[in-house]
Amino acid sequence: MELSPGKTHLHLFTLFSLLFFTQARLILDRSDYIALSITQKDLGIVNGQRLSSTNPCNAAGVFCERRLSDNNTYVLRVTKLVFVSRRLNGFLSPSIGRLSELRELSLSNNSLVDQLPSEIVDCKKLEILDLQNNQFSGRIPSNLSSLIRLRVLDLSSNKFSGNLNFLKYFPNLEHLSLANNIFAGKIPPSIRSFRNLQFFDFSGNSFLEGPVPVMTKVGSSVSDQYPKRYMLAEKTNKKSNSPSSAPTPSKSKAPSAEGPAPSKTSHKKHKNNSRKKAAAWILGFLAGAVAGTISGFVFSVLFKLILAAIRGGGKDPGPAIFSPLIKKAEDLAFLEKEDGLTSLEMIGSGGCGQVYKAELPGSNGKMIAIKKIAQPPKDAAELTDEDSKLLTKKMRQIRSEINTVGQIRHRNLLPLLAHLSRPDCHLLVYEFMKNGSLQDVLTEVSRGTRELDWLARYNIALGVAAGLEYLHISHHPRIIHRDLKPANVLLDDDMEARIADFGLAKAMPDANTHITTSNLAGTVGYIAPEYHQTLKFTDKCDIYSFGVLLAVLLIGKLPSDEYFQHTEEMSLIKWMRNVMTSENPREAIDPKLMGNGFEEQMLLVLKIACFCTLDNPKERPNSKDVRCMLFQIKH
Repeated sequence: MELSPGKTHLHLFTLFSLLFFTQARLILDRSDYIALSITQKDLGIVNGQRLSSTNPCNAAGVFCERRLSDNNTYVLRVTKLVFVSRRLNGFLSPSIGRLSELRELSLSNNSLVDQLPSEIVDCKKLEILDLQNNQFSGRIPSNLSSLIRLRVLDLSSNKFSGNLNFLKYFPNLEHLSLANNIFAGKIPPSIRSFRNLQFFDFSGNSFLEGPVPVMTKVGSSVSDQYPKRYMLAEKTNKKSNSPSSAPTPSKSKAPSAEGPAPSKTSHKKHKNNSRKKAAAWILGFLAGAVAGTISGFVFSVLFKLILAAIRGGGKDPGPAIFSPLIKKAEDLAFLEKEDGLTSLEMIGSGGCGQVYKAELPGSNGKMIAIKKIAQPPKDAAELTDEDSKLLTKKMRQIRSEINTVGQIRHRNLLPLLAHLSRPDCHLLVYEFMKNGSLQDVLTEVSRGTRELDWLARYNIALGVAAGLEYLHISHHPRIIHRDLKPANVLLDDDMEARIADFGLAKAMPDANTHITTSNLAGTVGYIAPEYHQTLKFTDKCDIYSFGVLLAVLLIGKLPSDEYFQHTEEMSLIKWMRNVMTSENPREAIDPKLMGNGFEEQMLLVLKIACFCTLDNPKERPNSKDVRCMLFQIKH
């Protein structure tokens, strides 16, 4: 499946040529064109560097992508502005907020001045905001945390001032640098809720006070192929720039450096020894008193907890809330009623139970999905062996959901918002995904009642790959999904992929190479051959499933499609391999995608699918490599 260097260069050249001519036929959205013109002018970009009226997206540092407009025609929208080290000396215009599709704004290493405009929060899809090494000043907009997609926020080496109250809720933030500014006040404890944060730097802000979080490395023995893990700790300093708060080396070593001098008399030696014994006795007494006090306090707390459990053992503990989207338990009170679900719209039903749709009270129209998992009442008659096994399976799946997506957050994972336990059932609350599952969408496409163009399919594949990379590499311990398929990939309002249904997921300690199970789990057609044969699974089993999902996106047929029952291979993967090595590999592409100018690009994605579904798991790429390969195809 490897490509020679010559063929690779030819493919890339063809791909870039196709992309160039396709975009050349499109025009930049009028609103984006005006906002971009004003922004470039105010930044101080000279006339020769500004966008041209004929090809505005060909200007240096301006990146555009195709989007569907309100009148169902394709236009170009600005998605990236990268003006790094351009000697700019202007300011950032409020017009930047009109670029609603902007994902990256990088202006580092210039001489830009004035404040960060409050209109920046209108760029709701912004992921990277890099303003380091400029002359920006003033306060940061207090509602900056409404940019919940931010992954990189670098404001270092400027003259920003004010407090840090804008650090409220950044669930996807990975890199945060506020170094070398004039920020004052205390560092808010809210940064501990930034679950994806891997690096932060507050140094060089002389007026910051209070507990200063530091990054403490953990697990240094892990191989370099995995990213370093960090955890937040507190280092109490009155001022971050106070060298006097730490003891000097000479003071810290002074006690151990002392010794009896030869010229001292025996009386003085005896006196010194007595003083040492008295000091040791006092220290011992104080240590014992402190230890006794702590032990008494712990025992008292435990006793009260046990007593409360005995007294209130029969009471409903209430919902377990995992997301700040649900502000208080009372918002879910309607689900605790016996008839709480009867008036709701059922949007799905499966082996585990029914799924309902409801509006979250007090959320300005935010919709949620509720999965109901039935269970027999506690005083039910004896269960059959089959019912008992089914009940045990359901309980395991509930625990797995809570232990995975109940505790982690990533933009391409469907978060568990809350869990309610009722006598007759368990209720799992999720964000409602307007566009349903990928399998539902592909079914509608095959019937001709819906369209799903190539760019939409590509973005879905890239989102699933990013979610897998987080589960396999960024999160510790690794999480193996074990049931990745189109039915378990949901699509939000922007058609962005969210991996869902973690009922079969397993956490794998970093030291383990595999996990052995007693039963086969997953869906036929997506299960890796080595797992089917040995019942041993690794993250490469998820990669195999992802390869099948990629093939489904490109071929437009599921592994269970009757079409493959009438082929010689009787398998989607084997059929794909044979077609891809034939004289006309384009036969593997869904006919609905042909003629769009992206055929070479789609063939490269099918080659990645073949790479992911190799029989030998050691030859398959890891999730990070898969995401990088997909990302490089487009760019």
